[in-house]
Amino acid sequence: PKQGAATNKSTASAPPGGNATASKSKLKGVSLDKVDVAGKSANVANAVQNRVNEMKSQQAKALNEIREREAAKAVAEDEEDVVRKQLEPKIKAWSEEHGKKKQLRALLASLHTVLWPEAKWKPIGLGDLLDDRKVRIAFMKASRVVHPDKTLRLPPDQRFLAKRIFDALSQANIK
Repeated sequence: PKQGAATNKSTASAPPGGNATASKSKLKGVSLDKVDVAGKSANVANAVQNRVNEMKSQQAKALNEIREREAAKAVAEDEEDVVRKQLEPKIKAWSEEHGKKKQLRALLASLHTVLWPEAKWKPIGLGDLLDDRKVRIAFMKASRVVHPDKTLRLPPDQRFLAKRIFDALSQANIK
């Protein structure tokens, strides 16, 4: 029992994934280049060769899909970077005043000034946000409109706005 505890202690102190890189370098995939069909019948040799060719085409297809996904991700990041440069001052002016973050009530009352027109947000007056319960309700409604999971299909500029608005509202809600 004590030896097992010592063994668990030594593995627990290792960084997560520390052993995975060492074992990964030792792993070797199936090589499709050297197919041994010596002594096999013509049908078997043909079937093996067909399977090898099919596996190679599947590997090439999977590799192309990965490259396309990475290229699409890079394009999306570039689009977001361009949008960020355009919209960052607008968001900063909305969420900060004299270098300090605005309070949640002020953000909710002025939310309609930064949202896109199709967001279907009805402006809320600051007088309506005096009650804590109404602030909480307005925060939940605003979060529903700008939550990152709800804005995936929006254009990049609206998606960026929503993400930054959600962050600002969440940070103001914590205080």
